[in-house]
Amino acid sequence: MSTTVVSEYDGKSIRIPGFIVPLESANERMVTEFFIVPYFGACLHMPPPPPNQIIHVVVNEGIELENLYDPFWFEGRLALKIIETETGLSAYSMTLHQVIPYQEP
Repeated sequence: MSTTVVSEYDGKSIRIPGFIVPLESANERMVTEFFIVPYFGACLHMPPPPPNQIIHVVVNEGIELENLYDPFWFEGRLALKIIETETGLSAYSMTLHQVIPYQEP
C-alpha cells in the first residue's frame, strides 16, 4: 500500500490513460467523483492497486460513462493529496481539464 509519490508531479499538467472507478454519480451514467486507475476492474476486485497508482477526481458537471471497461485519456493538473473512500485510497488528485475516449497515440 505505497503512498510514495513523485513530488515533481505536484502542480504539473499531465495526460494519462486509465479507467474510471465511479465513487459518486448525478444519475446512472453521469459520474461526478471517481478514481482513475491503471487497469479495468481495479478497486472493484481485491486487492486494489497501491494508492500511488490511483488518482482521485471530482467533476461537478459529471462525465458520461456508458461502460466501466471503456478506457479514457485524462488531461489535467495533478496534486499530491491522500484521499480515502470506502472504495480505496489514492495518493494523487487531479483537476480535470479534458477526458476523451482512449485511442492508441
